[in-house]
Formats: sequence, structure tokens, C-alpha cells
Amino acid sequence: MNSMTGFGKADLRKDKLAVSVAITSVNSRFLEFTLRLPKQMAFMESKFKELIASQINRGKITLTLNYEDYGTGVDKLVINEKVADEFYRQLKNLKKKYKLEGAIEIGHFMGFPELFKLEKANELEKRIWPTIKQAMTTALKDLSAMRKREGENLKKDLTARVEYLSSKINEVDKQAANNIPTYREKLTKRIADVMGNKTIDGLRLEEEVTYLAERSDITEECIRFKSHLKQFRGDLKKRGSVGKRLNFILQELNRETNTIGAKAGNNEVSKLVLLLKEEIEKIREQVQNIE
Repeated sequence: MNSMTGFGKADLRKDKLAVSVAITSVNSRFLEFTLRLPKQMAFMESKFKELIASQINRGKITLTLNYEDYGTGVDKLVINEKVADEFYRQLKNLKKKYKLEGAIEIGHFMGFPELFKLEKANELEKRIWPTIKQAMTTALKDLSAMRKREGENLKKDLTARVEYLSSKINEVDKQAANNIPTYREKLTKRIADVMGNKTIDGLRLEEEVTYLAERSDITEECIRFKSHLKQFRGDLKKRGSVGKRLNFILQELNRETNTIGAKAGNNEVSKLVLLLKEEIEKIREQVQNIE
């Protein structure tokens, strides 16, 4: 299990390039990218994202890359001959149409920068990407190792918290077993207060007690709560991205807790419900950091 929080860094000098890569990761619902690259590398963004996505499934990733090029490749000026030919033809037509004197000179071309472009002797991407990829791979390994360490710490904490929930739901279960005798006692006293010395119909009393007991029975909720805890424990042991599933299970645990609280006719159960809700919220905050 991995945390979404981490940091990785790598510096590499190779093939007359000096590359420095820093990658940070924080929690996010999806895989998001913020790439801080030199302007001349903007066209390579997709390659950076693909490499990160091959290692990371979820999180907000910020990558900062700096590099120095000590290569001997020489820039050269390249003329776009097709555009130059068309430009020359148009100048000749203008000269003829308006009966202009003088020859067409090189100076006439210099005002149009689109006729020229700079081209690297070695294609930039082909030359620098292997070195950048190597540095990024090292930084991503560093980042993944930290995310794994953080994930192990989260796993230990969550395992302890799940055991706490398990102990409390067992207490709720035990307290719920006392509900029927409690209802019978309260209802008998209430009826006696109203009826005074009149005889109480025992059968009718039992019917009312049974009705109230059915309405406030939380056995099914406790069973489902324990089942969700079992699923939660199982997912804590799985590899890969489990954060979204854990978050869904917590929603179900919270739903069962709310139902138990609404049905509870017992002060002790109500107190335990508050403890359950508090602990579920603490777990939810931790789960937000899991990939």
C-alpha cells in the first residue's frame, strides 16, 4: 500500500548534458500533473506524463526539471526555399504591374523572418531524452520508495484503528442484547404510572415490547459493520491503488453507524456510536493520503 505523499530527486551528467530532476507528490482524487520544464521542452510534455503514469497511479505530481547542454551541436540557418520562390515571384509581379525600377535584392527578403528557421544539427528530443529519461526514472524510484514507506506507516496506524472500531462494535452488540429487558421494564413502569392499580394485560405488554424491540433492533447493522471491517482489513493487505475502495468502505461504515445511532434506545449505545463516528472520521482523514 502506498501513500500519495513523497519526494524524489536525481542529478545526472551524461552525453554532455547536466540534468536535475525533482518530483513531489501529494494527495489527489486522480493523477494530476504540474510540469515545470524549460520552454524548449514544452513539446515533449506527453513523454514526461507517460513516464510518470507508468510508475504512479494516483496523486498530484509536480515535476521540476533543469538542464545544461554542453553539446557541440551547431545551430544552422535553413531557408524555406518554397516560400522564398513564391516571395520572389510575387515581387516580380509587383515590379511588372507597377512598372517599378531597380533590381530585386537580398535586402527585400530580410524583412520576412518566416523565410528562415534555426535547425539543430542534432534533433533535440532524440539527443537529450535518453539522459532525461534515465534521471527521471531514478527520481521516480526515489519517490515510489518514499511513498511505500509512508504507506507502511499508514497501514500500521489504520490497522490499529480498525481494531479499535471492532472492539467498540462488539460492545454495541452486547449492549443491544440488553435492549428488550430494558424496554420491558420502562414500558411496564410507564403503564403502571398511567393505570395505577388496574391490572396490566401481560400479553398486550409483550406485544408492545416485541414491537419496540423490532423497531430498534440493530443486529443487522452490527453484522454489516463487522463485514465492512473485514473488507477493510483485506484491502489494507492488497498491493496497488486501494485508496478509493477504502474510502467507499468508510462511507458504508458511517452509514451503518448513523442507523445504529438512530435506532439506539440505550444511552450506552449512543455513547459508543459517538466514539465510532469520531474514529471513522480520523480514519477517513488518513485514507485521503492513500494511493
